[in-house]
Amino acid sequence: MEIKKATFYDLMDVLFLLRDCISDMNSKGLKQWNSTYPGPEIMKNDIEKGTLYICTDLGIARGMINLSDEIPEEYNEIKWKGKSDKVLYINRFAVNPIWKDSDVAQQLLAFAEKHATKNKYPGIRLDVLDNFPVDSAFFTAKEYEFAGEFHSTFQKMPFTCYEKNL
Repeated sequence: MEIKKATFYDLMDVLFLLRDCISDMNSKGLKQWNSTYPGPEIMKNDIEKGTLYICTDLGIARGMINLSDEIPEEYNEIKWKGKSDKVLYINRFAVNPIWKDSDVAQQLLAFAEKHATKNKYPGIRLDVLDNFPVDSAFFTAKEYEFAGEFHSTFQKMPFTCYEKNL
């Protein structure tokens, strides 16, 4: 398996990965993502910024992760434990449902932590939709600590924020 920075050549693979993830989530009643979020423009923007990474194996996109130092607006209300202004934010973290029981998620998270350390980020922050107990368990098992919750305008369920100091 290889994790690499996504390029415009990868955009179709990323969009197919998103489609499969959205379809799987919707079939389980989980409505975090839809056909407009995250849409093609958001993914193109992530690629242009150089913040989107994809995990591929034999030329097939198995997962992706966006690593950015841009603070999501929704995080302004959270009382983070880490006090540094330089923090790496994870979002649009997805694994194709076909490989959900593989180690793709672990590899992507390990990649994010190495990326943070290499680029001198003292911590990582992220959020998960509150009704995704598997996601919450995954991050707490990796020593991410609860930091707070927020509500968005497009989601009835709260988002739970986690952070890890490196």
